[in-house]
This record gives sequence, structure tokens and C-alpha cells, in this order.
Amino acid sequence: MDSFTGGIYSSEGKFIKDSIGWRGKQPPLQDYTESLQGTYIYGGCLFGHFGHFIWESLSRLHTIRKCNNYPVLFISPNDKIYSIQKTWLRTINVLNEVHIIKKPTLIEKLIYSSPGSSIWPLAITDEQADALKCKTFHDCVSKKIWLSRSKLKYGKLDNECDIEEKIRELGFDIVYPEDLHLQEQIRLVSTSSIVAGCDGSAFFSLLFSQNVYGKFFVFNRRRDIPATLPYMFQKRNIQFEKYIFDLEPVEEKWPISIFHQPNIYQIIDVLKSIKV
Repeated sequence: MDSFTGGIYSSEGKFIKDSIGWRGKQPPLQDYTESLQGTYIYGGCLFGHFGHFIWESLSRLHTIRKCNNYPVLFISPNDKIYSIQKTWLRTINVLNEVHIIKKPTLIEKLIYSSPGSSIWPLAITDEQADALKCKTFHDCVSKKIWLSRSKLKYGKLDNECDIEEKIRELGFDIVYPEDLHLQEQIRLVSTSSIVAGCDGSAFFSLLFSQNVYGKFFVFNRRRDIPATLPYMFQKRNIQFEKYIFDLEPVEEKWPISIFHQPNIYQIIDVLKSIKV
């Protein structure tokens, strides 16, 4: 996870507090070393992590949608926007030019709004929720999918493959979100009748869909399930159940966060009882 020090000072020298995220740090006021002429939209901090990209980097999407095609400014410690971030933006119909700000920069005119979503405090405004909905699917497919994290290096159960081997016999398709284009990921979570998996950012892709048809089952892969997931399901009025079981830590230190499920049948039995 990138750490960010940055934000906006007004022309009067006043710092705008919610121009940085909850983990951000206010920088001292400095003389600018670069300048940009014209009108720009402030996007906030640009994250490479998919979940934080949705909740934080897209937090001003409600403003971007209303402001034509003005370029969007993001604060980032990186020199450029990466291809995967460009793909995410294009997939959700954000075609604006993107500028990365790394140095103190004077902007001729900056369109600013408060974030429409945040992790702390946890919130998504109705306007932001509507701005995120950009894909429409008309059919529910009788399909059971498991959103797998087993191929990831970190943030998973070390024996998730054992669970997957068993639930294939129950008719579940094992889906690896990191291998899918975002459009396909949105389609699968929106149209499948049953979507299950250990908690993770792949579930957040349903925020981009106008229509979500299935029921969701979320299991913990660490000591608890982050509040963002149940909040999102409740905000969208989507059926979901969450299950928190006792796990054994393999390497609890962030960002490794690997645990072991000592009784995989706790998960398998829940999935076996589901009626499509």
C-alpha cells in the first residue's frame, strides 16, 4: 500500500482537510515548482490496490461524471498511471486525461468536491453510488461461483485449494478475478445466482453494476471481515451472509496476512446447504 503526503491548499493558503484520505498526511505549504494552465478535476490519491482504488481513488467519481472531459489530477508517489489503472478507468467509462502530481503544483482552476465514499468514516453517498453504477445486465444465470484468492501470494488461506477441490464437486466454478478483465468480473458477480468466497476486493466490482441478481456468501480469511463488505451489501440492498470461523495464523503480519482453516468443512457444509 502506498503512503501519501499531499492535498490541496487554496489560493488563500488554507489547507482543505478532506483533500487527503484518512491515512494521508498534510504537507507543509511550499512554493510551487510546477504549474498547469486550464481547468482540472481533483481526483485524490491514486491507488494500485483494486479495493482502495474503488473506495478512495474513485471517491470523486460523482463529480467527474458531471464535469465533461476536463483532465483529472491524482496525487501519487509513482511517476505514471499504470496500464491496469487505465483499464479500470476505461472500463467504467472514465475517458478523461489523467495527470499525476508529485511536486508542489499551481493549478489555474481546480474543480474540487468532497469524497463521495470513504473507508474512515465508512460511507458511500447516494450520488456516489449512482455514479459507480455504469454497467447493466438483464439476466440472472443459474451459476455458482467461488471468488478464489488461492493463486495470490498474500492475503489468503493457505489451504484454500483444498476447499476449492471439494466445492467443485458441489457445482461451483472457481474464478480467479486477477485473471479476468474487469468487465467480465463485473458481469460474473452481477449475474451469477450464487457468489461465494473469502473476503476480498473482487466483491466490490458489483458496485459498478445497475443490476445484481444473486446471493452472496462471504467467509473470513483473517480474524474478521472488514466492515466495508457488509456495508456495501446493505447499501445496495443485496442478499448476503457472512461467516467468521476461528483460523490459525501462518503469518499474520501485514501485508502477508496468511491464515489456515483447520476445518475446511465449516465452509463446505455452508456451501452444500445452499439452494439455488
